[in-house]
Amino acid sequence: MKVYSGLDGFSAKNPVVTLGMFDGLHAGHRALLQKVLEEAEKHDGESVIISFWPHPRVVLNKDAESLWFLTSLEEKTKLFSETGIDHLILIPFTKELASLSAKEFIMEVLIKGVKLKHLVIGYDHRFGKDRASSQTEYQKYAEKYGFTISRIDAVEVDGQHISSSVIRKLILDGDIKAANKLLTYNYLLSGRIKGGMQLGRKMGYPTANIEPQEPRKLIPPDGVYACIVNILGNKYSGMLNIGYRPTLNTSQKQRSIEVHILDFDREVYSEEITVEFIDRIRDEKKFSGLEELKEQLHADEKVIRKILSKVL
Repeated sequence: MKVYSGLDGFSAKNPVVTLGMFDGLHAGHRALLQKVLEEAEKHDGESVIISFWPHPRVVLNKDAESLWFLTSLEEKTKLFSETGIDHLILIPFTKELASLSAKEFIMEVLIKGVKLKHLVIGYDHRFGKDRASSQTEYQKYAEKYGFTISRIDAVEVDGQHISSSVIRKLILDGDIKAANKLLTYNYLLSGRIKGGMQLGRKMGYPTANIEPQEPRKLIPPDGVYACIVNILGNKYSGMLNIGYRPTLNTSQKQRSIEVHILDFDREVYSEEITVEFIDRIRDEKKFSGLEELKEQLHADEKVIRKILSKVL
């Protein structure tokens, strides 16, 4: 997949295009991208995703303080690259771009910039200033400006409508397994390992403290999780804790994200790391002391090893 920062230098044969933020790249998004791939083959063309960065709500300051991402830009780009799509165009989102009507966006970006052959849109897809144009109007533009257009219906899994908002709620509720089902992959957290207090090492459970690469990344609720750890080019089983470590440090004010990598003893400070959340094991709680905490960690390890033996 070729990645472009804007329209400069972009060129493709009979481009078949879809566009959006694609936060999470969930099952609904994937159905849309599958349609793009099918239409590209039908039109003897190449498949194109147009996305935007920064997020429009950040640029326009629309309730940006409550905006949390399922995927960082890096995570999303990697997921896109695994779908078979030919081109990804990341257009810098600006107030000037936001001021374009749907007709102006089609003319300036899709026709002049991309030279699209076919446009694929979702069942509720709206773009342009104030998202005012309807899909009926898009069809009129297609007929007027010489491209074709197709639309996909809403996607459901087990009767559950799929959207990024639904998945965010599942994650915030701690229902990782249900979220993963709608995502079609394990929920990811990517970052870099930073220095910690080294207290876990004293109990035989050294941890890697993770600093997320995306400040607006949605972090699951406090608790203990079974996870898969991707580090140094390999996958390992992991015990991950999110919270304030009340047994070890009652004065901690910032949430920590720390993972104990099972059967692993290498120094990984400052290394890049990605964890895949598999299941939530229990709430974070305060124990009477380090011995009781250590006993609980042994119990957690047994549960987590059993869960991960089925997926690794």
